[in-house]
Amino acid sequence: MFYCNLEHTVKTAVKTRSGKVKKAATAKNRFHYITRTSHFRNYKESAAEQIEFVKSGNMPSFAEGKPAEFWQAADVYERSNGRTCSSLVVAFPKELSKAQRIELAEQFIAEFADRYRYPFTCAIHNHAGAIGGIEQPHLHFMYSERHVDDIERTPEQFFKRYNPKQPEKGGAQKLTADVLGMGKAQLQLYRQKTEELINASLAQHAPTKTVEIRGIPVEVPSFVSCLSHRDYNKKHGTQLKDVPVMNKAVRFARKDEPELLAKQQEMIEEIKRIRAENNYELYQRYYSAELARRNQLEEERCKKLEDALREKTDSFLEPLNKDLIRDEYFELLPEHMNDQQYFQRLALEKMLKLQEQMVQKLRDHPIDEHSSALIHNDFMQYVEAMKSAHLDRIMNFDHVQQLKFSLMNELEPNTKHVLDDIQELQVFLSQGRPIHQYEPSAPVEPKQLRPEKEQDHGYDGPSF
Repeated sequence: MFYCNLEHTVKTAVKTRSGKVKKAATAKNRFHYITRTSHFRNYKESAAEQIEFVKSGNMPSFAEGKPAEFWQAADVYERSNGRTCSSLVVAFPKELSKAQRIELAEQFIAEFADRYRYPFTCAIHNHAGAIGGIEQPHLHFMYSERHVDDIERTPEQFFKRYNPKQPEKGGAQKLTADVLGMGKAQLQLYRQKTEELINASLAQHAPTKTVEIRGIPVEVPSFVSCLSHRDYNKKHGTQLKDVPVMNKAVRFARKDEPELLAKQQEMIEEIKRIRAENNYELYQRYYSAELARRNQLEEERCKKLEDALREKTDSFLEPLNKDLIRDEYFELLPEHMNDQQYFQRLALEKMLKLQEQMVQKLRDHPIDEHSSALIHNDFMQYVEAMKSAHLDRIMNFDHVQQLKFSLMNELEPNTKHVLDDIQELQVFLSQGRPIHQYEPSAPVEPKQLRPEKEQDHGYDGPSF
């Protein structure tokens, strides 16, 4: 579940739709692209990009210290339809520092180039991603399959056919995937080795990372897997979803391209949503453990605060005058709890009391078409208390959901209209709007709760 791709550049001619013949991609062009030199020095994608590392090596004697000349010679002298270079692109973990990524790149050089004495050029690019501005470091690694031995050759001879009987008379030997026994499994084997190298580096330098799951920062193990989402799901029983890839036209949409900009925003939201779902799917047990830990700490903190405050007031649940208790509050408040947290606790207590009050009213009065008025005023007070608690949108939604479930237990299926106000607030929050913008309708005094003397029955006796 990391990006790793291998491509081969072939010396050939390409026929366009118009019938014209033009040269295909070249090794020299690839060299300038990954090193951001020559005509790629001011490339549009490199405006906010950092080149953290560039290195070439294992060059034959004619190109020692001159990698651009080697790749140009590959374009000129390699046989027609022969590979001039192969290119590996690998996403590096952002949890590693720049120095640690360079160390990891050196390990790639040892594994994929020095091991076979392949001429190579590699570079680490890093730029902020289009989604969330998160760093996206990645390695570009290009190499020639021509094995460099100790025989002196001219550029032209180096790229000739290898002569196994008289190596000094032929070109440098090509150690292709078939020659090395990899065959069509080359990419899979490269991905497996890449997984091993990255995970070894993470285990040494960044064994854990912090991921935000449902609004909560959670510390989780830091690792990568070379399996596709489908294969990972099959192996681990998860339900990971593939993240759509944004093409260059959409990613670099200009201000005068409204349709592409709209598509870009739509894809960004979709990618964020799928990534959030995948993170929960991968790390839900760590999320549950962190949630339980936070709840326990909150319960312990609140218990200490309640015990301290109960010594100073007859009833903690009754409304308190903030100005009167402020001096005593600062004397009793634990050092780690601030003023906002204290009054947030009071608001949550008030919400709980109002919830119990609404449940009791539904229990004590017959349910009919007017019953929604029974809990309307209490619900408006509940909303005001929620606003003063300053919770995030997800927590607000959870509290409203809990309130709804508590009240539904007291209702029959045909009396769900009593919850119209609550359902309206649920829809409001699900649209991503903050609670302080919500304005419930004006209070309505429940007819069932009015004193008898205010009800006009046309006679003085009790109504039946």
